Parts: sequence; structure tokens; C-alpha cells
Amino acid sequence: MKLTFSIIAAAMLLALAGCKEPPVVVDIKDIQYKGYSPVNVEVDSSEANQPLVKTVKLHYPVMLGDTLDVTILEFKGDVYALDYYMNSGRFQGSVPILRGSFLEQSIRADQRIFIFRHDSFRHYERSDLENYVRSFPGYRGGFPQEFLSLPFEHREQGRTSIQTKFFLGVQSVFPMLVQSYRDGNLRWNVARSWELVESDDFESWIQQLDAVEPSGIAKDNDCVYFTVKGIDKNNTEARGIASRLPGGRVVVAWGYLDWFDLERKFFVASDRVYESSF
Repeated sequence: MKLTFSIIAAAMLLALAGCKEPPVVVDIKDIQYKGYSPVNVEVDSSEANQPLVKTVKLHYPVMLGDTLDVTILEFKGDVYALDYYMNSGRFQGSVPILRGSFLEQSIRADQRIFIFRHDSFRHYERSDLENYVRSFPGYRGGFPQEFLSLPFEHREQGRTSIQTKFFLGVQSVFPMLVQSYRDGNLRWNVARSWELVESDDFESWIQQLDAVEPSGIAKDNDCVYFTVKGIDKNNTEARGIASRLPGGRVVVAWGYLDWFDLERKFFVASDRVYESSF
């Protein structure tokens, strides 16, 4: 393969992948909002193997006649929470949403989405809600670090997405993080798997693609070359390259480029993803 990998680095990566810290156990009853404890806690656990694993509802009596309702949607991983937060159409980031006589504010952190609901005439400082979210053990806010391993140059603002069920129009069992790029009239996309992917799952996915023999370049036996349609409104055919890197991460690049330019962008992305620590 055209990437330079060392056996030692691969072994270290596998070792690190197998040493994840156990999840932090949270006693919801102990989580206070500005010194107030919840007067009622409802927990609804979802069926196994579903992205949404738990819904928690809490009621905080902040003052007489004023109750802050907090709904916590807990997913089986960060990527599923972010996928729902970005793609469900239910949230508008930090912008409050008026629903009848109530205002809703939302914050995503790690595998949880917090939905705060209160009377529309009550004012709740965003900083107070954020401090509440930070009080949960194991809090890690901000954008997932996994996205940082993708190339920075020529990123398109607002063109970031997550695909958890289908990828490039075919069924996939591993979540993919997607970033779009543009340099003048040239447009392409790069994606990486959220976690390590089993070889059988990768093979199952690529078997659904329209594999082709690239022209103008020497084919790399560790890569799958394919074409895909339907990724834009004109149904234009795009070229793509995919590979499962040593250690298990999957990297894919596709776009409206010739094979030579696409391959260069693919290997730059592959190097960055392989060398990253997440």
C-alpha cells in the first residue's frame, strides 16, 4: 500500500483501542440545578441494540409556580447522539424553540442530549443550563475529536454530516463521519469510520458498491475503486476510493475528480486518520 505504516504503531493502536475506560455511572437523583434537587425522576429504558438506550425526565421546582423540566436522551454512543441532534430536525442549536406557552432549549454533550423546557415568560441563562450539563460525571463537550483527524484544508463550512444506517446509498452497520471539501470548482468528500470496523462488516459494505477498474493510475490492491450516483440533485456519477486501514479504521474519498487527484486526497486523509489517536 502507498501508506507507510509500522508494525509497532499498528500494535499500539490495537492496544489503545482495547483499553477504553468504563462508562461513568451517574446517579440522576444527585444532579442538582443551581442547588435544587429533582422532585421527580422518570427513567424509560429502550430496547437493546437501539441507538436511543434511555430517556430520563426530571422536574426541578426552581421557585413557586416555576418548574424546570429536563429531558435527557441517552444514546449508546456519541455518534448516535450527534446524528440525532443534527439530522432529526428537532433542534436548532442554542436557539430556543417556542412550543405553545413553553420554551425549549437543547444542549448535546457526549452521548446525551439535554432538553430544557420552561414557561416562555421565564428567563433561564444559557450559562446556567450549560453548568448543569457540565455537572454530569465524565462530561466531554464540544465537537467529537474524531472529526479533527480529517484534513482541514478546503473544508466547506456547514457541510459536515454523520451517516449511521446508510452510507453512499447502501446499507452500512458502521457509523461514518463525513466532511465536504471545495477548492474553486472542484468538490469532493472524505469520510472516516467512527470506530474500528470488523473486516466482515467492511466487506459486506463494499460488496454493495459498483466497483470499477481505475484508469490513469496504478491500482492499489488494498483499496476499492468504485463509482456512485445520486449524491447530488443532477444524479452525476462520482468516483470513489475506500479502504480499511491496518487496525480497522475505514477511510473513503469520493467526488467529481479524476482518479489521480482523488487518489492523492484519499491517501492524505488516510495518513491523517491512521496517525490520529482517536
